[in-house]
Amino acid sequence: MKTFLTHILIICGVFMAISCGEDRTYEYEEKTQHNKWMHDMMLEHYLWADSLTNYEPDWKSFFSKPSDFLALLAKQSKQDDKWSYVQVDTLGEDPHQRGFFNHVESYGIDFKLMTDPTGQTTKQVLRVLTVYPNSPAERAGLLRNDFICLYNGIKFTNNNLSKLQKGVARELEVCHIAENEEDHSLYWKDTVMVSLPASEYVEDEAFPISRLITVDDALVGYLMCTRLTEGPVEEHVAPHVRYRQSLDAIMSQMKGAGVDEMVLDLRLCNFGTMEMAQRLASYVVTPESLGTTFVKTFWNNAHTGQNKSVPYDTSVGNLGLSRIYILTSSYTQGAAEWLIHALQHSMGDENVILIGTDTKGQNVMTSEVWHDFFVRLFPAVAYVADGAGNYDYAPISPAIEVDEFSYVKLYDYGDPDETLLNTALRHMLGLIGQDVSETEEGSDKKAEGEGVE
Repeated sequence: MKTFLTHILIICGVFMAISCGEDRTYEYEEKTQHNKWMHDMMLEHYLWADSLTNYEPDWKSFFSKPSDFLALLAKQSKQDDKWSYVQVDTLGEDPHQRGFFNHVESYGIDFKLMTDPTGQTTKQVLRVLTVYPNSPAERAGLLRNDFICLYNGIKFTNNNLSKLQKGVARELEVCHIAENEEDHSLYWKDTVMVSLPASEYVEDEAFPISRLITVDDALVGYLMCTRLTEGPVEEHVAPHVRYRQSLDAIMSQMKGAGVDEMVLDLRLCNFGTMEMAQRLASYVVTPESLGTTFVKTFWNNAHTGQNKSVPYDTSVGNLGLSRIYILTSSYTQGAAEWLIHALQHSMGDENVILIGTDTKGQNVMTSEVWHDFFVRLFPAVAYVADGAGNYDYAPISPAIEVDEFSYVKLYDYGDPDETLLNTALRHMLGLIGQDVSETEEGSDKKAEGEGVE
């Protein structure tokens, strides 16, 4: 009887092998291992890990793309988690893209599609908002507030905007706008052809612009910050500089000059580290706040031992300011928002004057979890609160709301006539209608102080 059953089992095994084919368990394991690992990591590190404790994903979901699987897990938090992300083949993705600009492969421009602003036609044009340093767009001579009307003779629509994000070399028809002094109507004053080189990796600088501006008898420091990190995203990519050293050198210059006021331009700052946010805040916070709490972090229940208070850094050369102006946009995110909220608590809202539009609204930090499956996981791991422990501040709204793109002219960043900076300068000492001049060696440039609407 025992022999008979054995034969039956063998026959059944052979039949199953014939009918079902080879054992594919290893293949299934290979296709799901990264998502199974991600599930384990989220249960351990995710800020809202408690929401996953009793949740078991459907087996089919483990075969989905890592980004889709992460979105499925994040959805369980009920927190509208827009901050956790995952990278697969990290050379091909940029989690810190700004609009139509990305670092990984780009022409180095950000732009906005709009209908002909002169009203003469209904055609669509691209308005250049930002040209990033050391990019193909900068080498081609493109400037902020240029209008790109055609590429390779083709008109723009919502369906072909990617043609100006990255790709091969292109021929652009670039137009410039002017205003009729008599009736203030707009017209196209000229058209030029521009050869745009092929896209490439673009490493935008952390502190691309810093300068001194005089307003009446006050000396104003201006600093644009596009990221709060200590070095390039890809260490092998030029420029081989340390951004922390750049910040220290700029602030040393500001302190040496004896600035009375400071304008911090964070409208393009959409990522960074706690350490650099702390350092920049320590330079511009009121002197009496040094040594007090800059921010507090709150981790999940399994990692409460990592909760900490981060003080302002007393080792930096504090500028001795009594207030600060900060320029914001919908790109302002993460470390920049932690800095703004911390300063508002330490200095008072009335002394941290925001100008621009609402920030993105990231009140949490993400942290990298690495694995050998060519997957990098960046889950939200902690709330970032002010010194009082408040982390309910997303998004942050400016005291003075200004839509710079509603203006006809977009001056260069750092130009006293540039809309947001000009608003800060005029508000600073009530100098509406008076001139402001840029303090630069050999420069006698004057700005009228009024934007053109």
